[in-house]
Amino acid sequence: MANLKEQAKALYLYGFPLVVTEATHWGADDKTFQHLRTFPTDKVNKIVKMNNDTLYSTAWTQLARTPYLVHIPKITERYYLFPILDAYTNVVESIGTRTPDRAEGDYILLYQDTPVPAGYESYRVIRLQDSLNAVLLRIETRGEADYPVVNQIQDSITIRPLYPERVRPVRQAPELSPAAYVETVSSKEFFTLFAALSAENPIRNEAYVQIFEQFGYDRTTGAFSWDDLTAEQQQALTEGSRLGFAEIQAGKRNPKYTVQHRGWLSVIGGVGTYGTDYLQRAETAYGGWGANIIQDSAYLIAAADDSGAPLASRNRYRLHIPADGYPHASVFWSITLYGEPSKYLVSNPIGRYKVNTYDLENGSVEKNPDGSLDIFIASEEPEGGLARKNWLPAPAAEEHFTLALRVYTPDELTIRGEWEPPVLERI
Repeated sequence: MANLKEQAKALYLYGFPLVVTEATHWGADDKTFQHLRTFPTDKVNKIVKMNNDTLYSTAWTQLARTPYLVHIPKITERYYLFPILDAYTNVVESIGTRTPDRAEGDYILLYQDTPVPAGYESYRVIRLQDSLNAVLLRIETRGEADYPVVNQIQDSITIRPLYPERVRPVRQAPELSPAAYVETVSSKEFFTLFAALSAENPIRNEAYVQIFEQFGYDRTTGAFSWDDLTAEQQQALTEGSRLGFAEIQAGKRNPKYTVQHRGWLSVIGGVGTYGTDYLQRAETAYGGWGANIIQDSAYLIAAADDSGAPLASRNRYRLHIPADGYPHASVFWSITLYGEPSKYLVSNPIGRYKVNTYDLENGSVEKNPDGSLDIFIASEEPEGGLARKNWLPAPAAEEHFTLALRVYTPDELTIRGEWEPPVLERI
């Protein structure tokens, strides 16, 4: 039984990102982009840890039914990123400012070995192994006044099914967020959904196919019947799910993917591409679904202050960036605050969720006379003119929070984790 339980846990971790992806997909229109025309707020809880620097456009595919056509015009005035994530959250294509050799043009997305349709031989071909894929288009947005410019760019980038009549309606989204869904879903529903999705989004590790087959899974059809399992098998899947989710919630990132910096973790790998590290992939799907590869945007995460104490909403903090210590971004950088455990943007009286390069440029926040910057973090508005102006509100309704520092198109020092992020101290 112990061995069966461990195998069930491994299978749960493997399939977890697929189930999160499907839960995120529910409620979508698989025939075109769904555009966010303004920055996300605390009212948006479809995707955890959304940035507040770019405007998002999301599209989904049903490649087993139809190829999709993509048009990307020449874009020189803005940083943009057109990543394609497979059903298991691997970034399988990353088109954008960093890749001028494969940016503007017409593309056709094809499922596995589907032949190129007649008349589309001149299109750039992208072959994908999964039917369900997500496009998370992001376009640099220099403040709210920049919306009209970015909205026009959003409309100029298109994706559409070649045969729209073949696209099936998508299940309506439940009231639960994707994160809340996977927190509460039964083992019976989880493995039944995993099996059904795997028919068009195949399990690509033979060992895991064989594990699933021990529980009655049919690799050809994706058929799986919980009710036909023995009590021992059902118990193993239930216990394995519980143990697997506990590991995901623990969030113990593989140390080879991070560098510690006095409260900060520089993420130097294990996002966007995961190989066979299925725990890392599951953790990222739960805590940061849709993560980019670090060459496009590097991530540094703070869950503790410089003394190692967890960031608590009841405390007051100062984040000091020396004049010569700003993030090494080729494009721009941002520091965004998220509530814990929700992992969403935090409701606050001034509607500020982040501080970034453009807040400095437009005067929303103010540097010190020596060129350094102090950001003041607290749940209550601080006293003093500069502290009030540079206030990044912490949650009033959650006990803890985290900070995410994003560096868009980082340099090699940042990618390797050698750049020292600013110190966050309790005051």
